[in-house]
Amino acid sequence: MKLHRLSCALVLLVLIDGAVASAQIAADLKGRVLDPSGAANANAPIELVESSTNLHQSTTTSSSGDYLFIHLNPGSYRVEVKAPGFKSLNREGVTVIVGQTVSLDLTLSPGGDQQTVTVNSDAPLLQAETSNIQTNISGAVVAAIPLNTRNFIQLATLAPGVELPPGTLLPRINGGRPRTNEYIYDGISALQPEPGQVAFFPILDDVAEFTIEANNVPAEFGRFNGGVVNVATRSGSNDIHGSLFEYLRNEDLNARNYFAPAGRKPEYRRNLYGATLGAPILHDRLFFFGDYQGVKQLIGRTLTSTIPTNNERKGIFTGVSKIYNPATTTIVNGKNVRQEFPGDVINIPLDSAAEALLARFPIPTNGNAANNYSRTANDADHQNQFDVRIDGAYGARDHAFGRYTYYNEVEQPVTPLPDGSGLISGAALGTGGVPGLSNVRGQQAVADETHIFSPRLVNNLAGGYTRRSNNIIGPDLSDTASAALGIPGIPTNAAFNNALPLFTFTGFQQLGPSAKHLCELPDLGLADSRHGCLHPRRPCHQSRHRLSLVSAQYSIAAQSDGLLRLHHHRNQPTRRNKQRQLHCQLSAWRS
Repeated sequence: MKLHRLSCALVLLVLIDGAVASAQIAADLKGRVLDPSGAANANAPIELVESSTNLHQSTTTSSSGDYLFIHLNPGSYRVEVKAPGFKSLNREGVTVIVGQTVSLDLTLSPGGDQQTVTVNSDAPLLQAETSNIQTNISGAVVAAIPLNTRNFIQLATLAPGVELPPGTLLPRINGGRPRTNEYIYDGISALQPEPGQVAFFPILDDVAEFTIEANNVPAEFGRFNGGVVNVATRSGSNDIHGSLFEYLRNEDLNARNYFAPAGRKPEYRRNLYGATLGAPILHDRLFFFGDYQGVKQLIGRTLTSTIPTNNERKGIFTGVSKIYNPATTTIVNGKNVRQEFPGDVINIPLDSAAEALLARFPIPTNGNAANNYSRTANDADHQNQFDVRIDGAYGARDHAFGRYTYYNEVEQPVTPLPDGSGLISGAALGTGGVPGLSNVRGQQAVADETHIFSPRLVNNLAGGYTRRSNNIIGPDLSDTASAALGIPGIPTNAAFNNALPLFTFTGFQQLGPSAKHLCELPDLGLADSRHGCLHPRRPCHQSRHRLSLVSAQYSIAAQSDGLLRLHHHRNQPTRRNKQRQLHCQLSAWRS
C-alpha cells in the first residue's frame, strides 16, 4: 500500500510540476533469454555475479524472455542461466560501463541442466540502447598514462570534441564554456553552479573509470551546457590489494636555466606521495577501500618591483621631479599656486599617514630608479586528500555503498613585497594562480542502497552532501586601518576590519593585496534534488523511440518500452557552500 501511494505521488508530481527525469549514473544490464530458434524463454532463473566481490543478484525472465539488472557497479560480471530442458549457461567477462546500458541476449542450447556451456570471451558488447555518444576511459588507461599533477581530467581530451587549453584546469566540451560542464561522482554532483567550480578532483588511484558525455546528452542529466563527466570510484574486493607511491621533483635533478643569474639554482621541490588499500571486511559480503594523497611543493620565484629610492624616502627628489610645498598654496587669478621646495628637497616633516605607508616599503636592493627591488621566495602548495568507501550486501536483495572524501589545499604565492603587498600578475609557477594565501576545503559524502523487492520491482535510494569553501587572506594590520595608519574615515564595520587597504601610486608597486584578494567563500549554493523512476513496463524490442521534454526545473524521458525517469532539481542560495542531493529510484516491471 505504501509503495502504491509512493507511485501515485510520483505520477502526480509529473502531472502538476511538468516533465521530470533522472540521469543514469551507474550501469544497467538487460537482454533476452532465447532458445536456438529465437523464441523467448520465460521464467528462466538468472544469476548475476560480480567478479571482484562474488556478490550475487538474481531475477527471472518475463513472459517475453526479458531480464534487467539496474544500478550496477561498473566492472566485470558473470551471468548464469538455468532453465529446464536446456544446458546451463555461464557467460563470463561481461563488462558494464558507468552511465551505459549494456544489452546482452543469451541463447540456450538444448540438453540436461547438469551440462554447462561456459563462454569465457566474446566480442565486445554493443551499447545500442541509447543514442547519446559517450567516451569511456577505463581504470587501466587512467593508471597507465603518465599525468603531470596526476589529475584524471587531463584524460578528457581523449574524447572527441574535448579541448583542454594550456594552463587551464577545466575542459571545453564541444565548444562550451569550461565552467558549464557537469561533474558527477558516484551519482552525486560535485559542481557548484556558481561560480562553476568543482569541489575537488578524485585521486587518480580512486578512479575506477569515467565517461565523457559529449554529444546528444540526454536531457535528464541537466545543469550543463557542454557535456557531462561521470566518474565511478573504486571499491574493495575479496582480494587484499594496496600500493605506495611517491613522485619527486628537485632542482638538483634539473639543468640550469641558460638565462638564470649566477649562484644557487632557484628551489624547485615537489613531493607527491600516497597510498591505497582495498580489502574484504567480511568475505563475499562487506568490503573496504581507502586512499590518501599528499602534495608538498616549494618552487622558487623572483619578483621585481619599483619602490621609492633611498633618497626619495628622505624627501630628496633633486633631478627626479619638481616638488611643491602644499602649505604655501595661494589662489592667483583663480588658480592654485604653490612654491617649489628649494632644490626639490622636502624640508618639512612628512604627514604621519604618509610615514606609516612609507614604512611598509622595504629598502631597495639596488640603486636604480626603476625595478630597484627584487624578492626571491617560494611559491608553496600543500595538499591533503583521502577517500574511504564501504561496499556491502545483505543477502541477494540489498546492495549498498557509502563514501566520504576530504580535500584540503593551502596555497601561498610569492608576493612582490614582504608584507604580502603587491600586484600578482599572471599565474604563479607553483600555485594555481591565486592572489594570496588561499585555503580550499572540499568534502563529499555519498550513500547508496538498492533493494530488490521482487524480480519485477527494484528500488534505489541515494543521498549525497557536497561542500566547498575557499578563504583568501592578505596583509593585515595591528588595528583597524584608520587607527593603524592614521587615516580617518575608513569604515570599521567591514568583514575584514584589520585588513590593509589597497593603495596605488603612479610608477610604484602598490601597497595592499591584489584586487578581490580578501574574501571568504563558504558555499554559494544549496542544491536539493530528488528523482525517481517508475516504469511499469511491457518490453518492446522492435522500436527504440525516445521522447525527452524539458521545462524550467524538471525534465522527462520516456521510452517506447514504458520507462519513465523523473528528476526534480532545486538550487537555493545559502550562506554556506554546500549541496545536498537525494535520489530515489523505484523500478517496477510488469510482464
